[in-house]
Amino acid sequence: MFPVALFVNSIPYYCLAIILLYIFGVYLEWFPIGGGYSRNLIPAFSWTFIKDVLHHYFLPYISIVLVAIGGQGIGMREMSIYELNTDYVLYSRLLGISDRKILKYVFRNAMLPQITGLALSLGTMVGGALVTEIVFSYPGVGSWLFNGIRQLDYPLIQGSTLIITLTVLVANFIIDIVYGIIDPRVKAAQLEER
Repeated sequence: MFPVALFVNSIPYYCLAIILLYIFGVYLEWFPIGGGYSRNLIPAFSWTFIKDVLHHYFLPYISIVLVAIGGQGIGMREMSIYELNTDYVLYSRLLGISDRKILKYVFRNAMLPQITGLALSLGTMVGGALVTEIVFSYPGVGSWLFNGIRQLDYPLIQGSTLIITLTVLVANFIIDIVYGIIDPRVKAAQLEER
């Protein structure tokens, strides 16, 4: 998996978006090549409409997430190698603790910097969404922001920026909560502050 992750991580998200659009949208015709939903549907809260929106959303989502997952995979591998060479792993092996239990601790400790990296890369993913939305003609917040900048529509620019900022802040908050669940030291520190 490492060579695949390295290869996917080195592709710019907009190039991957164009490749996915050509392969799955034009050549195989599995997914639509543009828009947020089919033109013959009226927006409504129905399973047909929701399924169609998710069908249109899949390729833009995958084009952004695949690049991020590639970087996360590379980082996880490097942190696991680092953790396997630490003193607590050697000490655990000398005590006769099973490799399965040692790998559990290694995985937990290697995962902590990856969660922090995920929180930091959320801004990059949101910034990459604008170009991806343009490639897929997807009506998202990035497209609204781009149109607002072109037309000097300041309320639209402010609203789009506010939505993007709130989304990144909520995602970072959720990641901080997950960080406290995964790492008992952080949970203990959070309990001491109360």
